Amino acid sequence: MLCGPRNRREPVTDATKTQPRRSAAERLREVARELFYKQGIRATGVEELCRVAGTTKISLYRAFPSKDELIAEILRDDCREEECWYEQAIGTSRPPAERPAAYLAAAVAELRQPGFRGCALGLAIAEFPDPEHPARKVADAYKRKMQDDLRRVSAEAGAADPEMLGDALLILVEGAFAAAAYLGAEEAGNALERSGRALLAHALPRGEAG
Repeated sequence: MLCGPRNRREPVTDATKTQPRRSAAERLREVARELFYKQGIRATGVEELCRVAGTTKISLYRAFPSKDELIAEILRDDCREEECWYEQAIGTSRPPAERPAAYLAAAVAELRQPGFRGCALGLAIAEFPDPEHPARKVADAYKRKMQDDLRRVSAEAGAADPEMLGDALLILVEGAFAAAAYLGAEEAGNALERSGRALLAHALPRGEAG
């Protein structure tokens, strides 16, 4: 499983094509994830992907039936990466009462990573309004799963209304990630911390808000 924020990875350049023992499909996936996140999915053409990955359109379409399928596969990678960072916060290794606050802290840390542009899945949702697009199906399913997970975590932490708290946690983080583009990461992170503390103080039993 992929782990850690995408922003900590080494940037992809034309030098990628010289890396040994890597298939064209592997190179394309790495290049696509980086370029899609940095400059947008629709703004990244097949020719650019092939040039940076050091491969051909024939190789791309041999590995992926279409650009849409490549996009969906990249978003599956994004799901695995995102699941890894928040699983570290809300996983079973941490006492249940601490998990909502730990989730917020992990989100703030992610937001403040250099190069942060927002949630890759949220960015994809904004680019593809059609809910039947392969990218939307992957991203929407993951966001629904996260909502369910946060409701469960809220219930395990003792929230009187776990559905409300889980939904509020999701909306707070999604909003902060989107607001970072115009507020800046530091201000958005500060706002998320303040709002999160107030929410948990209201929604959790005394002494369990973190």
